[in-house]
Amino acid sequence: MKAARWSQAWPGIALWAAGAACLAVQVLLPGFIGIANNGDFGKVYGWLCLAPSAPETNFVHFQPDYIWSARNYWNSPYHSSESTLAWLATRFAGATHESAAFDIRWLGAIHAALCLAAFGVLLAGLRGRGLRVQAASAVIPLLAFTDVCYTAYLNSFFMDAAALCGLLLMAASGISLQACPSERRPGSAAPLCVFSVAALLFVTSKAQHAVWMGLPAALLIVQGVQGGTGLLACRRVRALAWSGAVLVLLAGAAMLASTDGSYRGQAMFNVLFFRLGPAGADLEALGVKPEELRYRGMHAYLPGVPAADRAWTEEFGRRTGFARLLGWYARHPGSTLGFLAETLKEGAPEMRPVYLGNFRAQDGRAPGARTQRFAVWSNFRGGLLRRWPWHMVAWYVVFLAGCLVSGSPLRWVAMGIAALGAGEFAAAALADSLDAGRHLFLFHAATDLTVCFAAAWLIEKWQAQKWPVPKTIRHTP
Repeated sequence: MKAARWSQAWPGIALWAAGAACLAVQVLLPGFIGIANNGDFGKVYGWLCLAPSAPETNFVHFQPDYIWSARNYWNSPYHSSESTLAWLATRFAGATHESAAFDIRWLGAIHAALCLAAFGVLLAGLRGRGLRVQAASAVIPLLAFTDVCYTAYLNSFFMDAAALCGLLLMAASGISLQACPSERRPGSAAPLCVFSVAALLFVTSKAQHAVWMGLPAALLIVQGVQGGTGLLACRRVRALAWSGAVLVLLAGAAMLASTDGSYRGQAMFNVLFFRLGPAGADLEALGVKPEELRYRGMHAYLPGVPAADRAWTEEFGRRTGFARLLGWYARHPGSTLGFLAETLKEGAPEMRPVYLGNFRAQDGRAPGARTQRFAVWSNFRGGLLRRWPWHMVAWYVVFLAGCLVSGSPLRWVAMGIAALGAGEFAAAALADSLDAGRHLFLFHAATDLTVCFAAAWLIEKWQAQKWPVPKTIRHTP
């Protein structure tokens, strides 16, 4: 019995250890890398009283060392679950007093632990599917999500790092929730709790991701309707599922409501003046005053524009608003499709930001240098997007159609991730006219998850055809 259990467990343990080694080499061990600050880190570490211990090297070099000082405090108007993870990291590191040092690898370790937890949940769900299926189904997630395009974010204060961890945990625990009853313990609340926590981590990471709170909430509502096996289990599962759905929706709504007004105003400034204005749009119909038309063709970060004035930017955001912008996109489908196509051709191939370095200044690399270690997956995907960007549209169509006809109990989780990926792409393409490529980070992660789902399904079908389960022979008396 023990030998049989070990034979089932060791492939998963070996794969998990391989994933842990890949993350440790990149994030924790000497020679570790990260990603340079583009100016957003302060939104997270400002209220933790942290600041870089050396002069800032934004964009060109990664900075891992920070100092705690009361004078560094900034009551950041930006809210994110990444701030909670960073708060935990400072407590683990003891960086809570004057002149205390903080190494960002403490935060990287927390991010890596969440990613490895997701991989562990996935491997546990594959344990009963045979050695070949288990190994083959886990190889692509291992290759994709230990790629530097994702791991570089782990040693950072980017809010997308928390979103990535939440997304991976949601996908892994969602598989456990939607697995056939014979493949999981009846009434087990563990996958439900993990999924709820992961969904909260995801929707509170950033307003851009909170928009999609309905997707994880829908899965929780389905679990609440289905219940469990047995009266006690049914009540427990339903209570947990409904509570989780309510919490996710409330947290997402609170995240959207608390979005900083000047942040919305800057985004609207960029879209209206830098994109729609040169395209010939009637900006006055979108709330722009006649005297502001002189900003046509300019973005919020140029000198001489009023977007640096917080009060003006907040008022501009209220006066224009995303509702009017969505109405314009709906009335001009040709232009909207053109902006989506432009983002697909120019922004999507940048799976790694080309302007953010991965090395520290003391590493002796050129400013803005990026590592090529663990970059096989992102180089392949980026190259394919540059050569034939339209394959992405074809992939999503084929994937969604395959989910509908597959009959798999996991198809709803897979379709939810595909819907999330498409939504993240549309939001980045239509609500951001300056840095859409970097804001496609979660789109790429969701796309890679769809590849993992498709590969696992194909491997299982191939396994079933090559080594079919023998039918039970019934003897007629």
